[in-house]
Amino acid sequence: MAFYIIPSPIGNLDDITIRAINVIKEVDFLLVENRVATMNLLKKLKIRTKKIFTYNDHSNKADRENILKQLKGGLNGGIISDAGTPLISDPGYKLISELILNNINIISLPGPTAVITALVGSGLPTDKFQFNGFLPKKKKELFAALNECCNFSGTSIFYETTHRLITSLELIDQIFGSEVCLCVAKELTKLHENFFRGSPREVLQIFNAKTELVKGEFVLLLNFNEKAYDYSKADKIFDNLQSKISIKEISKLASDLTGINKNLLYKRFLSFSQKS
Repeated sequence: MAFYIIPSPIGNLDDITIRAINVIKEVDFLLVENRVATMNLLKKLKIRTKKIFTYNDHSNKADRENILKQLKGGLNGGIISDAGTPLISDPGYKLISELILNNINIISLPGPTAVITALVGSGLPTDKFQFNGFLPKKKKELFAALNECCNFSGTSIFYETTHRLITSLELIDQIFGSEVCLCVAKELTKLHENFFRGSPREVLQIFNAKTELVKGEFVLLLNFNEKAYDYSKADKIFDNLQSKISIKEISKLASDLTGINKNLLYKRFLSFSQKS
């Protein structure tokens, strides 16, 4: 009995591997996030209909126990994503952890993933990188996530949605400006694939000039220059004092305590208050 992690194409059907096709043909059942999407893939690959179960963010322990029961009964199964490698910003890690605890043989197939495809085409450093899923929706959590990137010496990678892309780029520009090198990878492996590289402002100018470009699926990659500051202490000072004294006074105080230029801090804190 074995359970396979099966990557699927992120856009171009030709990217599916021969091994993935063979495994899909051989397993007794498939776990899928979206039944319709998987059925369409099987149809295009001319693979007969498999026994399919839905496994998504709403799946629970009872669902995992049912899967385990079938595997222990001698069946082989696999999990396949709508697009890309399962478990990467996808449901499934709880299932895999539980199967491992029950001595099920886990076989992970290599294959497409937007994270690596975007990274190697970005022009940003590839020797050290981190993937952080989707950028947070809430402002406080977004600032915290970006600050963590600021303190990371490699390339930070996020997924971003169409309707939040411009807002996120504007925030990055307001807070960090030219301190960060940026790449936005669009519609990877698809007809309208493109990479937009430069400072946040330069990339924003491209999208503002051609608003039709702000459609599709995006990967956002950030790499901070060596001179980037650790703003975490300064931001805590701002959080504690913003209701008590002026931004100008907070900027001077934070500058004295952190050594960061007060004008940079003033611009940063001003953007915080404008987005409140």
